[in-house]
Amino acid sequence: MGANGSKAKGTTETEEGRRWKTVETLSSGVKIIEFKDPKTPGKMPEESHSPNSIYAMMNKNGEGIKSIAVYDENCLKEVEIHTTDHDGLGIHYHDWKGGKPISNHPISDNPKWEKLLSETLDSL
Repeated sequence: MGANGSKAKGTTETEEGRRWKTVETLSSGVKIIEFKDPKTPGKMPEESHSPNSIYAMMNKNGEGIKSIAVYDENCLKEVEIHTTDHDGLGIHYHDWKGGKPISNHPISDNPKWEKLLSETLDSL
């Protein structure tokens, strides 16, 4: 992943190749990550370092969650939740497949992702 490495293309097998770092692990197991270089645009990693992981990024000002990504057993992004509005969706999530978002939905469409967001926000 980036927080502590990634399976991605073998470029992050060493500390020098990693762009993200884990800054906190919540009691739920969600890892809060940030870029090592704060000037880097804030996008979530495409792949995780370990299977079935969940990573979250804070807003640039450090207040609140910007996004949460859920990774599958193959360390690939399955879902990304956004707390910022774009496309008029309000808080929403994108399903991912093959390294790209394939659909987007209001968070209220999926109680599982709505619960994950709520529990993550409550854990801060």
